[in-house]
Formats: sequence, structure tokens, C-alpha cells
Amino acid sequence: MTVLVRAASLQGYPELAQQCGVDPRAAMRRVRLSMRNLEDVDSLIPYTALINLLEQTAAESGCLDFGLRLARQQGIGVLGQLAMLFQHAQTLGDALQLASHYIFVHSPAVRLAVVPVAGKTQLVDLIFALDIPLLPQRAQTQELSLGLIVSGIVTVSQGLVHPLLARLPHAQMGPDSSYQSTLGCSCEFNAPVTAVRLEAASLQQALPAHNSQLKQFAQDYLDRQFGNPEQHFGARIRSMVQRFLSSGMGNQATISQALSINPRTLQRRLAVEGLYFEDMVDEIRKHQFIELVQQAVSPPFSQIAGMLGYTETSTLNRSCMRWFGCTPSVLKRRLAVRSS
Repeated sequence: MTVLVRAASLQGYPELAQQCGVDPRAAMRRVRLSMRNLEDVDSLIPYTALINLLEQTAAESGCLDFGLRLARQQGIGVLGQLAMLFQHAQTLGDALQLASHYIFVHSPAVRLAVVPVAGKTQLVDLIFALDIPLLPQRAQTQELSLGLIVSGIVTVSQGLVHPLLARLPHAQMGPDSSYQSTLGCSCEFNAPVTAVRLEAASLQQALPAHNSQLKQFAQDYLDRQFGNPEQHFGARIRSMVQRFLSSGMGNQATISQALSINPRTLQRRLAVEGLYFEDMVDEIRKHQFIELVQQAVSPPFSQIAGMLGYTETSTLNRSCMRWFGCTPSVLKRRLAVRSS
């Protein structure tokens, strides 16, 4: 099964790759990505493609601190609406708790956890992990992720909190200066986990930008768009399908994996609400198709097919015939006449 991550993770990649002497288009093609993936930051790409892209770029360019450099370019803004949620939390501990709960919006594979340090009650580790089977070499991704975590902590606290230690499970890759400028603290290499160490007391640090209304606004938006445990199961699945569809991953297996449940369990829970997965996907495709062809400048049908998760335009043609009794081009002309 393919594990996905927001395309925002590619933000700044082409410019940095060029600076390091690597052709970004060619590098992305090698891992089956393209510059089109940069057009919508909220679309989803295979996480292993991102991991391999960073590793190959670092090796080709000789910039072994590529992940650290990319982290400096991106900053917390790469997380989109999540960044607003974290910034307006009441305390740093509150922000980290929200991060642990909502990080699935960035990728279902990411795990964040605050863990007390054994024998040192005054310290905690914020651990980063990826739940991806058969993970490839990923040192660059780990350094990118740790750089973003540190940037997030410093940004939301407005410089009031800084990590004491960065822990990385591999040998040192780049120069000391790069680790210092990105992480701003000592580093422990060949550690058992990927983590940043903090004073436990810093979790109580009030965040200067705390705003309960803006925090609630961001939280409501995420719950509405991506689902929350209190939401009806069918509504959660519908919102996830809408998000996964354009990546070609709006299938039952992928959605089940994102929720960490068996596909049969997913269907049983939908059946309780009188719903069927394939019917839901078909309905979502139908409504999205109408919205796309009604745009003032609508995409070509081949592109629309991909946006709806179809691998071939002919499949879109058959669906349109089933939905409306005509071909996509005929439907588009009819809709244009109605709106004129």
C-alpha cells in the first residue's frame, strides 16, 4: 500500500536542487514525481518518492546536508492550516498535543509523541517516527523533519523555547555549521530515536500568539475537512476520499490504511449508516466532475480524468455516459448553454 504526504513537502525543492547543481525536473522524474505536483500543496504524493528524492539529490549534489537546508527554506509554514492551529494554542504542551492528534492531515504515516526521559524527570523527548513498511534509507527526511519540528517550536514560542538536544539515528551527514544553523543545539548521532529534547517545564510555556477564537477556527476547519472522532463515520470517509482522489489513492485499501482499520471493518461501519464505499466514491466523482466542467476555463478531459482518480480518459467517458447519458463534451456544451 502507498503511504502519502502533502505535496507541500516539496516546497522550495526545485530552487534548492538547482542551487546544489541538480536538475529538479530530472530528479523528480526518476522518482515518478513531476513539477505538476507543486501546483497544489494540499494534494498528496507517495511518501517514499519524497524520501528517495531527497536521498538521491543529496548524493548526486554532494550536499549531504540537503534535508537541513530544505528545512531552513520551508519553516513551519509548510504545514499550512496546521501551523495556525499550533501557533494559537495556549501552551507549548497544548500545541504539541494538537500536533500529535492532527499531524495525520500532513501525512497518515507521521507519528509524534512526547515521552519523559528515563531517570530525568525534568526532561522530555518529542519523538518523530514514520509508520511506513520497509522504509528506505531516510536520513535526509529525518533531518528535514527534525529541522521543521525545531522551527515549529521556536516559531510558536516566539523564541522563548529552544531544544536542548537533537537526536538522530544515523551518523553525521553534513558540517557542524549546518546542524547548528538549522537545529540550534547539540546533536546526538546514532541515537535510538529521531527526537528533540526539551525541558519538561517548557511544556507549560504560554504561547505569545495564543488566541482561542483563531485556534477554534483552525480546529473546526481541520475537523470539517478531514474528519474527527465525533463525526459520523460516513462523513469522515467522504472527506478523506475527496482529499485522496486526485492522487489515484481514493480506494478502500488506502483509506482503510490511513484509518488503521481492516477494509472489511470499514465497509461494515459504513453499512451501519446505510452507505457503500464504491457508491460514495462514484457520487464524489460525479459532483467533482460537474464542478470542473462548469469552470470558466475547465481543464482538458484527460486532466479531469486524473483529478478524479481515473487512469484513462475512456473510463471517465463511460462514467459520464452512466451518470448523464452523454459524453463529457456533449455535457459540457449543454451546461454552457444553460448558463448563458
